[in-house]
Amino acid sequence: MHSFRLVVKELLYRKVNSLVILLTVIAASMVSVAMITLSKASENETRKIMREQGLNLYIFPKGTNLIDFYSVNNTSTFPEKYVDTLAGSKTFDAVRHLTGILQLKYPEWTDPNGSLHQIVVVGYKDEVMQRFLPKQETMGFDVARGTVHVGALLAKNIPEGETFKITGQDGVLHEFIIAKRLEEGKGMIDQGVAFYLGDLQLLLGMEGRINKIEALGCVCHDGRIKNARNQVDAIFPDLEVTEISNIADARENQRLMMNKYGSFIIPFVILTSLLISGLMFYANVSARRNEIGLMKAIGKSNLYISSMILLKAFILGLLGSIAGFFAGMLVAGYFGKEIFKFTASDIQPLWNIFGYGIIIFPVLWMLSSWIPALLATQVDAAQILSQE
Repeated sequence: MHSFRLVVKELLYRKVNSLVILLTVIAASMVSVAMITLSKASENETRKIMREQGLNLYIFPKGTNLIDFYSVNNTSTFPEKYVDTLAGSKTFDAVRHLTGILQLKYPEWTDPNGSLHQIVVVGYKDEVMQRFLPKQETMGFDVARGTVHVGALLAKNIPEGETFKITGQDGVLHEFIIAKRLEEGKGMIDQGVAFYLGDLQLLLGMEGRINKIEALGCVCHDGRIKNARNQVDAIFPDLEVTEISNIADARENQRLMMNKYGSFIIPFVILTSLLISGLMFYANVSARRNEIGLMKAIGKSNLYISSMILLKAFILGLLGSIAGFFAGMLVAGYFGKEIFKFTASDIQPLWNIFGYGIIIFPVLWMLSSWIPALLATQVDAAQILSQE
């Protein structure tokens, strides 16, 4: 009888033993897939939760006094086209989600009641995606041309339905549609107005100029802020980078937590499953000693006998990895809905993990059956026959 058919018949005959081994593969595969999928979802969820806190890197002209900038004293500017140059660089991958910004103090804005106020005006360039990096969802603060977003403190002084009016550098009164009245607690913009960058540049006579780039710093092999600084400096030596560490740390700590959790759970479950499977293969060989002795007596080689046990392990490993992948996706989808508010609907099958699984798990379970297979080749046919 062909060895494959014989293995299949043996799997069906010893159902309990085969089922236990299959369940260990399914459990190991399911936990691995679920943990990796939930870890990926956790990164996406963290990114979306942190969106409201803003991006974590600021890129300024070198020598900018940050005390002046944070107190909104007007600082030096640089060309807006720097943003597009950075986005078009093949070597610039430590920073993402580039948003050019012009942030200035407007000393005398007159509200509809005739009162004068010192306000902050901020112009936002539409977020620029790096040309040579995978597409990602935008995280920047986009304002449509011809509209403004008004901070909560200013919005109190502007009746509903009215436009926002401000005098430009040319002395002409400009009007903008109020697209959004921002909620309180947005920081500095509470006492300011967000413009489309081109509108603010035209209003202030500063066409093509910005004084800051906001971005998201990636976690890199040679240091988060160090790598970003090196890459920016290599392209524009007149720029420097500073980091909002509390935002960056929150993102990185969340990512590291999930990775550490997964790096403990996945190996623990796999090793435990392999140990159980190894014991079950040993029990299977022990129960089949008479059968193995008879096979050796009729001329079957040690290679043939060991290959049948390894083939059984391969089949169970393959079937278990496939079933475990889909079970893991179901588990990740179920718990993902309970855990992740923003990204639960984005959890999708990671087919590259499926490809790795159908290779890794059959190999691992063949390794777990290796010692039992060697023991099977040591069965003495003469001793078995003498017992009959």
